[in-house]
Amino acid sequence: MNFAENLQNLRKKKNMTQDELAEKLQVSRQAVSKWESGSGYPETEKIISICEIFNCSMDELIKGKISLDENDNYDLIMSKSAKQVSIAVTLILLGVSVFLTIVGFVPDVEKYSLIGICAILLGVAFAVPLFIINGSKIEEFKKKNPILNNVYTENELEVGKAKYTKFTAIGISIILIGVMIMMLLLGLKIGGEESPLPVAILMYFITIGTSIIVYASNMKEKFDIAKYNKENTIEYKEIKNKVGKICGIIMLITTIIFLIWGFTLNMWEINWMVYPIGGILCGIISITFEKDLK
Repeated sequence: MNFAENLQNLRKKKNMTQDELAEKLQVSRQAVSKWESGSGYPETEKIISICEIFNCSMDELIKGKISLDENDNYDLIMSKSAKQVSIAVTLILLGVSVFLTIVGFVPDVEKYSLIGICAILLGVAFAVPLFIINGSKIEEFKKKNPILNNVYTENELEVGKAKYTKFTAIGISIILIGVMIMMLLLGLKIGGEESPLPVAILMYFITIGTSIIVYASNMKEKFDIAKYNKENTIEYKEIKNKVGKICGIIMLITTIIFLIWGFTLNMWEINWMVYPIGGILCGIISITFEKDLK
């Protein structure tokens, strides 16, 4: 173990990016990257600052063996998962937004609607691997570590809760702004009375707002170690499998209804509502099944 590996592990333990560490040390990110790759070495003054930031001795930093334990890996895996799941949700919703935009802007909808459908499928095509990869990593970690001790301090829990509340409020505000803009456009009859453009614009706001809320929700969930331990019980896994299968069927039916309703009745301006309805149904089913475990 050397300085480069010790520095990298200390930074990861604090869930700190290279940019954040560079800012604290008043150096460039490239400098931190060189230190962690072993192709560079900081001045003594910077080493002292690093020891102060991570609350370690100079001997530990330079000669010691600072490694990541499973609790540290848990935080890294869950933080990365929160970001990638948020990105996956963004890709799916963005595909729907692009589809509605094409339907609203292009005069010959039937001719160019295939491009919109491809946008939806492309979003799903990129999103699904993210869901699968993240799910596999988390499941693999859970198999190795079915039970965890509390990873976080009281201060970290308070900060995490405050961030969740802040991000959730921002996400909801963005969606509400989208609703107001849509209502304004509908009132002014921009694009015509039956134009899906106001809804398309709303969908972009929903995409941004929902992605932020999903990220905040996942980041909040990582702090709930008690829930993590409960989720690794046999009873909980059986219920989650049932809920997953039912919700998968619901969302598949939702997508079929969305496409049939749109192409047969040409009601793209309102058929998007099937998705939030499907999501609400999944939420109700999940809450109903999980009541038995409380």
